[in-house]
Amino acid sequence: MGNYNTQYQSYYNNLAKKQRGTNNFASEGKTQSKMWDLYVKRLTRELIGVLALLIIVLVFKVVVTPKTQYVYNYSKEAINKEYDYSTLIVKAKSLKFKDIEVITTNIIEKFKNTISEGNQINN
Repeated sequence: MGNYNTQYQSYYNNLAKKQRGTNNFASEGKTQSKMWDLYVKRLTRELIGVLALLIIVLVFKVVVTPKTQYVYNYSKEAINKEYDYSTLIVKAKSLKFKDIEVITTNIIEKFKNTISEGNQINN
């Protein structure tokens, strides 16, 4: 039995050492660090995407063919276009969920009818 006592004692001493070593503030710093890493990764991905699009547009500007000119002019127009979001906000506010429900059920019924008609033809 004496052997078990020393094993239990060393086990609980190790647990106590681990518990004394934990710091709640350090764990909070780790979560903040993880969030920071997430933002840095997202920013990096978005910047790489913007760089890729910029390179593609510049290649279309340098290589002069009718198709590349069309793509370049279209992308230039899309960038310079000003969008009016106030009309979208007004439409979103005036949207009624009952209308969405009716439209969705009609689409589902049409889909069911086309599937059932297809099964009758196969049979």
